[in-house]
Amino acid sequence: MKKLLWLLFSGLIPLFILFFALYLFDPFQLYHKPYWRKTIFHENMHYQAAGIINNYDFDSAILGSSIMVNASAFESTSKLKGMWTNLSSGGAGIHERIDILKYLISKKNIKSIIFTLEPSWLVDKQEENRYAYLYDLNPFNDFKTYIDELFIICLFSHKICLNGTSTMERPANWIHGISAQKRLGGFSSWIKNYNRPDIHQIFKQIIDFKETNFSPSFQPIIAKELIEIVKNNPQIQFLFVIPPFSRLNYKLNFISIQQPLKELLLLKLPNVKIYGFDNTHIPDDLSHYIDTAHYDDTINSFILDSIKNDTHRITLKNIDPYFQEMQEKVKNYDIEPLKKQILELPEFKNSIK
Repeated sequence: MKKLLWLLFSGLIPLFILFFALYLFDPFQLYHKPYWRKTIFHENMHYQAAGIINNYDFDSAILGSSIMVNASAFESTSKLKGMWTNLSSGGAGIHERIDILKYLISKKNIKSIIFTLEPSWLVDKQEENRYAYLYDLNPFNDFKTYIDELFIICLFSHKICLNGTSTMERPANWIHGISAQKRLGGFSSWIKNYNRPDIHQIFKQIIDFKETNFSPSFQPIIAKELIEIVKNNPQIQFLFVIPPFSRLNYKLNFISIQQPLKELLLLKLPNVKIYGFDNTHIPDDLSHYIDTAHYDDTINSFILDSIKNDTHRITLKNIDPYFQEMQEKVKNYDIEPLKKQILELPEFKNSIK
């Protein structure tokens, strides 16, 4: 590799040849569909989303984080109106998705958007979006994605960069991975995987948990920019989903988005629907979760069915009783049986100071 880089920067391999080769290869399809190779959609949707928007036809999109990457675009198309794609990406915060949303609206005639509202990410301040350059309508700076040692290697070993699926159904899905499958099935599966850093941290939180006055840890605010986009695009149906995080998640860190949702509903925007599932049995059943937040694809299907049948809606009429019921369910959630199981692990018990 060092020899290759020396050849490149010594000028023995002209840079324009390198750039042209990278443009032809274009693993994320930022500029064009694949030439002379199999179509692959990369699992890194932070980059791949721009390529899908630039080169493929659809009129509706799912914009979520890792909790929505397992939702099937094909299932969405069969159950809901329109031709759907899933542009969700692990770790994609609200403002990254706002950038994608603005770009999407500028490029296509969009009919519907499913947008998840994760309580802990609802902030009104602009976080840094390192991928913003992909959505600034300047195609030339998109190329800096490929000015990286990894993509130079890709020219010689395509398999390194072509890591993904052959369809746009859900390129970033993790649910079929071995790691996820091992953690499904309930708390007993978490016990078996207690040495994972994320599970270990959850167990530490459970052990350290103390019942205190039950109140939200902070007051979230829906980003004003998102609200303005909704207002300025009445032709687009915005389907906001409150992800059904586990009851344990809220027990350990309770965040209520009742007030910001009520403020959104008070705007009485005809193109807005909000769906919530915290008053159902879903959050109580840990068999669907690989941790306190991430659930399997059966829950994604349940969400799509709810949108299709227009059930589990949060409205001005039911928002107060909805959150009252949710809060009671979280407050009454018994964490002690989980704590006892954890303390039966001598390795974990010995690690507690």
